[in-house]
Amino acid sequence: MASAIENAVNAATNPASAVKTVDASKAGLNGLTSQTFLKLLITQLQNQDPTNPTDSNELLQQVSSMQSLQANIELQSTLKTVSLNQQLSSAASFLGKTIAATQNEDFVSGVVDSVRVADGKALLTVDGKEVDLTNVLWMTET
Repeated sequence: MASAIENAVNAATNPASAVKTVDASKAGLNGLTSQTFLKLLITQLQNQDPTNPTDSNELLQQVSSMQSLQANIELQSTLKTVSLNQQLSSAASFLGKTIAATQNEDFVSGVVDSVRVADGKALLTVDGKEVDLTNVLWMTET
C-alpha cells in the first residue's frame, strides 16, 4: 500500500513521471505515418495464422487505402495553407486603410494598424481591437 502512495506522490512532484498528453493533431488517423503503417503491416504479417495466411489482394488493398489516406491528409494540409495565405494576402491589403466592422456585437471603425493570424483566421487590428477579416463591412482609402 505504501508503494501506491509513494507512486502517487512521485507522480505529483516529479514532472518527468507525470501523465503525458497527446497533441490533438497527432491523434487518431492524423497520427498515422507511412512508417507507422509499415510497422503495423509487418506486425500483422508476423502474427498471422500460418494455416490461414492473409490474402495478398487484401494486403495490396490495405496498402492502397493507406496511400489514399496519406494523400488526402497531405491535400487537406495544403488546402489549409493555401486558404490561410489567401486570407493573409487579403488582410494585408487593408493595412493603412479605414474600415468599419463588427466584432462580438460591437461596431469598430478606424485605420488598420496591423494584421496577424490566429487559429487559422486573419485578424486586423484597429485602434487596439482585433477584428476578424470576415466581419469587415466596408473599407475606404485613407
